[in-house]
Amino acid sequence: MWPVQATAFLVGISLLGAQGPLATYAGTDSSLGYGLGLDATDRSNVIGVYLVSLIVGAVLFAVFSRRGNPRLILIGASALVGIGYALFVPFHVELWQVLANLSIAGIGSGALVAALPAAAAAAAPRGQTGIASALTNTTKTIGGTFASAVFGVVLAAGVGAAVAGTAAPLVGYVTVWTVCAVGGFLAAALLLFVPKVAFSDADAADAAAGQTQVI
Repeated sequence: MWPVQATAFLVGISLLGAQGPLATYAGTDSSLGYGLGLDATDRSNVIGVYLVSLIVGAVLFAVFSRRGNPRLILIGASALVGIGYALFVPFHVELWQVLANLSIAGIGSGALVAALPAAAAAAAPRGQTGIASALTNTTKTIGGTFASAVFGVVLAAGVGAAVAGTAAPLVGYVTVWTVCAVGGFLAAALLLFVPKVAFSDADAADAAAGQTQVI
């Protein structure tokens, strides 16, 4: 159970904690050499693209989990989150770069949001599936709340040295993206410790074990 709950915590960091810095970065004056300089309407459109990618990720997980190993799909989804935010570090100047990075991270996050409650329930002991499923939402919220506070401090730390018209220096945003990327890759690594049959139905797992013994 602990890798699944830890993954929910790490997903909350990027899913809930990074949205404030993203909106701030999108509104930063691009004449400073970073930021997109978007107005409020265009900023909300950028967030909208991210939300659409979350939906796409959830749908793709539902499709591929029927044909493949849910555990491997979760590992891949976590890696997508890490890749998407890691790409922000070198590619963040143009709008299309930001949208591409967000789409990659959003597809991974969407798959994780859709899958984690069910994965926790499948991996939980008998009689505790409801508790395990609800706990993923709790840990995800805690991760997002913690990240929001930390990211706020990180961005505010350089305000005094920042050029007028922006909320934070570039190093603050790079720090946020790096933390989110590390969280995604760490979640992928943690899920490697989940048993291969943890997300399988108990009857199917028992049948597979019996078939192996017969062979």
